[in-house]
Amino acid sequence: MNDNTPAGGIGEAGDGPERGHVIVGVDGSPVSDLATDRAADAAARRHVPLEVLHVVEWSPTREEDHQAAQLREVAAALVDRAAERARLRHPDLRIVTTVVLAHTVAALEEAGDRAALLVLGSRGLGGFAGLLMGSVSLSVAAGVRCPILIVRARQTSAPEDEPGSVVVGVSQFDCSLAIEAAFAEAQARGVPLRAVYARSHPSSPAAPYAAPLWAADNGYKAAEADLAAALAPFLDRYPHVSLTEQVVRDTPAHALVGTSDEADLVVLAAHRRHARFGANLGHVTHTLLHHCKAPVLLIPVD
Repeated sequence: MNDNTPAGGIGEAGDGPERGHVIVGVDGSPVSDLATDRAADAAARRHVPLEVLHVVEWSPTREEDHQAAQLREVAAALVDRAAERARLRHPDLRIVTTVVLAHTVAALEEAGDRAALLVLGSRGLGGFAGLLMGSVSLSVAAGVRCPILIVRARQTSAPEDEPGSVVVGVSQFDCSLAIEAAFAEAQARGVPLRAVYARSHPSSPAAPYAAPLWAADNGYKAAEADLAAALAPFLDRYPHVSLTEQVVRDTPAHALVGTSDEADLVVLAAHRRHARFGANLGHVTHTLLHHCKAPVLLIPVD
């Protein structure tokens, strides 16, 4: 199948992929299959096409040759298999397959420019337990400009046939886009939404009674007020979403990782810092991507 050739009966051969749809990056691995399932579900809920994309790592300085033709053929078979998996899951879903020879991270970031949602599987190959994030997914998450869903093998304790809640992290920074995305996901899935505001109390060797002082200083009540204010604009828009508001005395990263054990999805505003060598993920986002037990939906905030 040639680049951008439609599968599933949309468009004509040679038409480019649509914009504002769901794109899933696939590599043939088991977690890539899970990402395909999640992407197909997301596209079906949004009533938009699904693009199945595979990037063949290729230097732009290299000329295409017989090896490139062979790689394209293998890649075409790979995306066709993934597209068929998605089609079996959602028979009415419109699907496009794409094969690109390029630098993988750059190609996926470029794909994000035409997508409403980019879905990737996380394939951490390191030897450290709990480090679940693959280098490609991590790099793309730091640079992509659209929402990105990072899918991993099921790690939660929630029963397979009982969907968990959607969890959204809320902080003193602007999280409105992530909160709205979390409400929309909870409504579309028909599951409860849990909004978590984590605020760690001040601590130092000179302040052994920091926790009582934090409570006495109305820190907890202030956090409750901050959380309520952040959620207020969305309550009337999503009246049927069952909402739980939770303020915890903890670091945001630790609190969100803890909630992910029973979650179906964790949503977070990705506040990225722009440094000399490109965008960097913040500490909370970085920690969540490495240790979260549920899929993570990042909403970029630059």
